[in-house]
Amino acid sequence: MGLFGNKPKSILGIDIGTSSIKVVQLRKSEDKFKLETYGEISSIDYTEKPGDSQETITREMLKIALEKSNVNTKQVVMAIPIFSSFTSIIEMPEMAPEELEKSIEFEARKYIPIPLTEVVLDWKIIDSGTFKGKRVLLIAVPKDVANKYTRIADALNLKINALELESFSFIRSLAYKETKPICVLDIGARATSSTIIDNGIVQMSHGLDIAGAEMTRTLASSLGVAFKRAEGFKLTHGIDHGNPEEKDETREALITLVDEIINGSKQIISNFQAKTGKKIEKLILNGGSAQMEGLREYVEKKLEIKTFIADPWSRVIYPAKLEKAIKEIGPEFSVAIGSAMREE
Repeated sequence: MGLFGNKPKSILGIDIGTSSIKVVQLRKSEDKFKLETYGEISSIDYTEKPGDSQETITREMLKIALEKSNVNTKQVVMAIPIFSSFTSIIEMPEMAPEELEKSIEFEARKYIPIPLTEVVLDWKIIDSGTFKGKRVLLIAVPKDVANKYTRIADALNLKINALELESFSFIRSLAYKETKPICVLDIGARATSSTIIDNGIVQMSHGLDIAGAEMTRTLASSLGVAFKRAEGFKLTHGIDHGNPEEKDETREALITLVDEIINGSKQIISNFQAKTGKKIEKLILNGGSAQMEGLREYVEKKLEIKTFIADPWSRVIYPAKLEKAIKEIGPEFSVAIGSAMREE
């Protein structure tokens, strides 16, 4: 099973995050996709049994999500978090295809910090940019991670069409029409990633351990409230510098972390622009914290780049009665939707 490949009509995209599991079942309808069902289960709402392993907890949570959502397909694409993988872009001189494959495996040893016998390795040639040879995107997923996903799927009688990195998933749902380079700033629960995408291909990616859960914990500590309540405060009060006085404490608790995230994005954007001569003129905010009050405006001002909140539902046909719910969950389902859109 490759990390980049199969093809049924109705596909379930599965996003196993650190704070929740999301599922979306789509069916292709001309140039769009019809929503058949979707669902989510949060770790906060799941009661663990004493002695359960993390794999058991994940399997049981996914089982509940499938049952609650009335999923009726067995064909799935599962997204792997960026923090569970290794990615790198290497530059190779021009050579015959058979030589290239051998050379890439040799070069990969320099970039993958664990033995190649312990990973599932895949690679893809991307645009050369100003480089005269070939630029190759390397992807390596530890076999124990891939095997865990396979065991979970097998236990639930699911057929894995593909395992792929979550960045490939959200490219489909967020950047399918983009012809110019963009940056996707994905703020998850455990990790944040800044990914440069050009013509539908990942060009650079940078990860940070600072993310939504740390923001919420910082806020909970600062305000002396429970995690769940702090999560609500984070989204509704956020870092809006125009807030009334009572919101200032919220902003101060978050702003340092947000600035670190922005600095990480600034660095990768600068590196890409210096290397390729291309300018990033658009940034998409993705993930559960993307809708935090004032964040879009703050990022746009700091980076001086037009910034938008992700809309992964733009190519999805769904009943009008779901409009309000869809707008509320917004960018949280980018990965699951993009996984379900995978056709090859």
